[in-house]
Amino acid sequence: MADSAVELFRMLVGAGAKPGEDFSYDMQSASAQISDLAFEKLKAAYPNVDWQSICERVEVDPDLPAEYLNTYLGIDFVKRILRRTEQRLEELSPAEATWYLQQVLGGVEHRTNVPLYVLLQRRLPLAKQMRLEQLLRQEATPCYIWMSDLIEAAGGDPDDVEISEDEAILTQQGLALLTAVWTGEYNLSEEINASAADREAVDPEAVDPEAANLEAADREATDLEEK
Repeated sequence: MADSAVELFRMLVGAGAKPGEDFSYDMQSASAQISDLAFEKLKAAYPNVDWQSICERVEVDPDLPAEYLNTYLGIDFVKRILRRTEQRLEELSPAEATWYLQQVLGGVEHRTNVPLYVLLQRRLPLAKQMRLEQLLRQEATPCYIWMSDLIEAAGGDPDDVEISEDEAILTQQGLALLTAVWTGEYNLSEEINASAADREAVDPEAVDPEAANLEAADREATDLEEK
């Protein structure tokens, strides 16, 4: 191992990172692979080091954030959502597939640092990689199926989300799982509360007139007895 690699190894250990868990060193490529957490520990422990030049020799292993997320959820979320994404690319229209990719790939990486785009590319043959690039550059049509896919991939049930044409209604568990793996432009709490309020509101046209008349008669009879 080169002197610079030995020094980096010592610095990582000194910062509290664990070999084989937070970082590793590839002898063939002479590159270090470290997690985001380990890199943050390095910067905190050695604030005077020129980390910009160090980063040129450091390669962040895309599998490490995925492993941490899977451990946190207690389920292989990453493999499940990658499989579902491949399936949706075949089923959805191009514009809907673009929206799906924007939400899943972008929202998950922004929330968890898991590079789903990189991991998805690894699984696809060259022709599908090219199609993936094309989809990410075109106009998108909103769809909500990505919510149910993320929730179920994170260990939720199909009943944790109800999707109609233009809205999605989530249970508390569904909301907790979605916000654990995704972040984006939707204000989920407000949307869900509004949907719940709409469900609880009484539709005047749905009231049975006969039942309403009987209830009014009962109240009138009670008033007469009291008088």
